[in-house]
Amino acid sequence: MPTSPSSPNPSRWRIRLVLVFLAAVVMPAGAAVVYHFPPGESTFYPPCVFHTVTGLHCAGCGATRCLHALVHGDLPQAVAYNPLFVGALPLLAVGVLQIGYGQWTGRRMPLPRLPAWSIYVIFWVLLAFWMLRNIPVYPWTLLAPHQL
Repeated sequence: MPTSPSSPNPSRWRIRLVLVFLAAVVMPAGAAVVYHFPPGESTFYPPCVFHTVTGLHCAGCGATRCLHALVHGDLPQAVAYNPLFVGALPLLAVGVLQIGYGQWTGRRMPLPRLPAWSIYVIFWVLLAFWMLRNIPVYPWTLLAPHQL
């Protein structure tokens, strides 16, 4: 049965249902788990493989503890766990919204595009953060996950 030009195709409806499910069920459930079960005390969170093998902190080490602090409204502690993750959250949120908007409407979200060279800047910032947080000298020790 052909669809009218104004109605979206059936696969678009499945995408919309998945987006609604993610926004209404998965994200709040994940936030509730992170809120009620502290990462340092609960054993079901997966450990960082890089940290387990090398003893060094990767760029993402402390992100789950950072989320736990954020859902409790403790921004200074979240920054102490992973400052790069806190800084990247607004960009990640815009990216998720842009993907969701595009999947929902079939159009691009009207946002300015990042220049092509920005991927190199992001890569080098991530690599520098990863290396600097493992230098055991002040002030670089402030980049490693720590309790305030």
